Amino acid sequence: MQMSLWRQEQTSKVIAEWWEALRTTSPTDGHYPRAASLKSALEEIVGALLDSLTRPDWQEAARQPVMNLRFLADQMNLSLSDALAAFLALRSPIAKAVAERLGDESEAWRRVLTVWDEGILALTTACQIVSQQALELAHRKYLSLFQRASDAFLLIRMDEKGTIVEANAAAAELTGYPLEELVNAAAITLVPKEAHAIYRQALERLRRDGQLRTRGLPLQRRDGEIVQLDLSCAVLHLDGEDFALCVARDITEQQRWQEQLERLIAERTEELRTALERERHRAAQLSVLSTVVAKALTVTDPTELYRAAVDALYRHLAFYNVAIFVTDEERRQLTLAACRGAYERVWTPHYRQPIEIGLMGWVARKGEPLLVNEVTKDPRYFRAVPEESKTQAELAVPIKVQGEVIGVIDLQSDEAGAFDEDDLRTVQAVADQIAHALQALQNFQRVRILRELNEQIVLNLPNGVALLNERGEIIIANEFFCRTVCQLPSEQVLNRPFREVLPPDLFLAFKGQGLDWGKAIESALQQGEPSFFAEIPYRDGWWDVRVTPVHGDGRRRVMLYLRDASTRVRRIYQLETLLAIGQAMESKIDLHPLLHAILTAATAGPGLGFNRAILFLVDKETKVLRTAMAVGALTAEEAYATWAQLASERKTLWDFLREYPGDEAIRQTPLMQRVQDLVIRLDEENLLTLCLRRHEPLRISNPRNDPRLPERLRQILSDSDAICVPLIAPNEPLGLIVADNAFSRHPITEEAERLLRLFASSASIALRNAQLIAELRQSLQREQAMRQQLVHSERLAVIGELATKIAHDLRSPLVTIGGYARQLQRHPTDAERVRRNAQVIVDEVERLERQLRDLLDFTTPRPPQLKPSSLGDLVHRLADLQRPSMEAARVTLTLEVADNLPLVLMDELQMERVILNLWRNAVEAMPKGGVLSVRVWHEGDWVKLQVADTGEGIPPEAMEHIFKPFFTTKRTGSGLGLAICEKIVTDHGGTIRLSSTVGQGTVVEITLPVAPSGSSQVFPQ
Repeated sequence: MQMSLWRQEQTSKVIAEWWEALRTTSPTDGHYPRAASLKSALEEIVGALLDSLTRPDWQEAARQPVMNLRFLADQMNLSLSDALAAFLALRSPIAKAVAERLGDESEAWRRVLTVWDEGILALTTACQIVSQQALELAHRKYLSLFQRASDAFLLIRMDEKGTIVEANAAAAELTGYPLEELVNAAAITLVPKEAHAIYRQALERLRRDGQLRTRGLPLQRRDGEIVQLDLSCAVLHLDGEDFALCVARDITEQQRWQEQLERLIAERTEELRTALERERHRAAQLSVLSTVVAKALTVTDPTELYRAAVDALYRHLAFYNVAIFVTDEERRQLTLAACRGAYERVWTPHYRQPIEIGLMGWVARKGEPLLVNEVTKDPRYFRAVPEESKTQAELAVPIKVQGEVIGVIDLQSDEAGAFDEDDLRTVQAVADQIAHALQALQNFQRVRILRELNEQIVLNLPNGVALLNERGEIIIANEFFCRTVCQLPSEQVLNRPFREVLPPDLFLAFKGQGLDWGKAIESALQQGEPSFFAEIPYRDGWWDVRVTPVHGDGRRRVMLYLRDASTRVRRIYQLETLLAIGQAMESKIDLHPLLHAILTAATAGPGLGFNRAILFLVDKETKVLRTAMAVGALTAEEAYATWAQLASERKTLWDFLREYPGDEAIRQTPLMQRVQDLVIRLDEENLLTLCLRRHEPLRISNPRNDPRLPERLRQILSDSDAICVPLIAPNEPLGLIVADNAFSRHPITEEAERLLRLFASSASIALRNAQLIAELRQSLQREQAMRQQLVHSERLAVIGELATKIAHDLRSPLVTIGGYARQLQRHPTDAERVRRNAQVIVDEVERLERQLRDLLDFTTPRPPQLKPSSLGDLVHRLADLQRPSMEAARVTLTLEVADNLPLVLMDELQMERVILNLWRNAVEAMPKGGVLSVRVWHEGDWVKLQVADTGEGIPPEAMEHIFKPFFTTKRTGSGLGLAICEKIVTDHGGTIRLSSTVGQGTVVEITLPVAPSGSSQVFPQ
């Protein structure tokens, strides 16, 4: 009961005293009005705190009331400094009440200070967490925009060498250098030596105009590859320096940057997170850090932080003298940054001390803390002025940022032994906190620069970028999006729904492609689904449109990214057209449709975009230029209608070839009607003939008023730009193309000229090929006529030779028959003579029949009826039949037929005739007898037959004619036997070879293919 009365009495007393202190210290009346409404809760918390501080387990018991007191401070919505002031004001009334209860003022203050230190540290930690979350949120917003950039960004200091101070991952990918090499590198090292002059000219323009846009600037990658850049630059003024913000795009390849950018941002985020974690850990060490922490969260100048830390150490810990010195490595000095205490008036604001002397110099050099409680006994001690004679002890702690000593905290006391390890840890914690605060300050400055850089990037992007909130309102948009896409000033674009701002014809462009852009944006907002639309035809070009959901701080947003893809579309169309021209020239396409397709491609679609083109060809016979073809509109209305149709259809050269209307329809077009009878003499002096002679294109700025053009052509062309491009074969002009922009009035660029030259080159090749084909066709016709005449002559010669041979071969037996028949007529009664003459007549008739049969077989052969047969069986059967007649002729027949021979595809009757013919030739070649060897064997996919005799042999000069018809070495032969054999073997798909040696004999070898396994059917040849 007594304790309860004491608590109630002291609670009211403490609150009253504390409340009075708050009113006295607060400069604004009613600064704490909410506390009155929380009086009951406050009395309960203060009473519980008084009870807990008087208990034996006071430290553990007081934690919950202090926690409740911190929660109460949060409900009052106080700033960090006001919350700290309120906590400190409550400390004294609580200590007095506890001291009265304990009867020991020192113990009461010890308990109160211990509990208050923990409370203050927890409060500052919570505030730091809030600040950290705010910083991370800002950083995430920056990352959300920066990491989606599709182009390479370089921040270049505009010094003599153009130092690269910042670059994104896309820049590293573009150059091939890692970021650590790219940053601090000279920008000119990325430019090939031969392009240094171009680079310097661009730099002068940037300095003069403040911005630069150039296309085609070469860049040399680390691997030596040269790429062409689309470069946009703007001069930025950051922290008193000039920087060039460069946005570069690899025209040839635009990939792989996002991954490196995300890695870089992740690394930097991790560095910042680690630094902030280290700061929170150190802030919890000692109560004196609360002031340093509070100041560290608000300062923007390191000097303010030094002064706050020195003041906190001096006021809270009552040191004799506290000072912070910063290192000057260039001058090797320590410079006074802040001082409080005995030497505050002794040391001037710019007091300096060499880094090689004194205890502070040793700490700065070694980077280690030093505690000396009797300075007079330490040889390293240095007394700068006589007033420092009172110093008896000194404590110096280095301030290190990322391992580098940037300053020293120096504490001095007029009492020996004044410092201990607790003091060292306290000062070390303060030094660490200062170091961390300086690091955080550097990070803050860096984030600020990056934020400003990000804003400049978004504003200067050469593409449209806009950010929509969850209601579909545009909250961020760059200048390109406002002026080029929406065609409105930014104040009429921001904070308005996207459907009210975006042009209606842009939505119609999507609708024309069967797409709904508005629905895609709403889907991204509601369901988070990204969309990408490539090459949407809009106005005079094509656009890539990307709709990307952006998630952050729990709200849905959508980023719109519009990029002009016209250059890419035109380039692809041009390459496809050139490829199609090459393929068409290799195919069987007539010249006129191909030339018409080439001219149409040059005047339509996304290719070159010329309005009209006229083709003139050289007439060699009359030495004039004649109009061969004209493509394009005659009036502006016709031109615009044609362009609108072609832009939506995107026709290719093959389409133009398929849609060729025919030569007569081309001649009936209005433009062709105007120019078809235009003839220009080659000996005239005008721009067209000059173009042909020089073999170079000529630009005509105002053709209608240029007297160097023929009058008829001037009437057709307008006063807008035109160009004349020659068609040249090797050392021979074929014609020229005249093109203009009479209706669009666009200037003719160097790129358009270059591509027209390529088209003209293709047309030249097509024309030259046509000329060569015509010449070749004439040559072939002449050759065919000569060949027919030659064949006719050869046929007559062969017929004459055949007639002579037949007459010769028939005359001999007919003469013999006639002679013996006349003898029979003269001596009809002489029986013996009649019998003998009759036999001769019969023999000669048989010979004549045999010669006629061979001739008929050779001239009208019967196709073989091929079927699987055994060549070995055929040889055995014929040997049995022929052996008696051979023995009568004293010829020994030997056979060597292999076992298990495979079947061959053959006509047995024809092959029998071949074998018998070879055997008969062999027997006739051995009039005195001899040996006839026959061998049959299997080798691979072939069966071979060899016939060898020991006869007279064949002379070498006769070997090359041995298989020719009517050639024979025998007196009575027809000369067709071996020719018939060769034909039969060839018809069987085989081969026949003959070798012979005079006096030793002749060998004939026949090779026939093996029949397919399992086959039994007849195969007609």
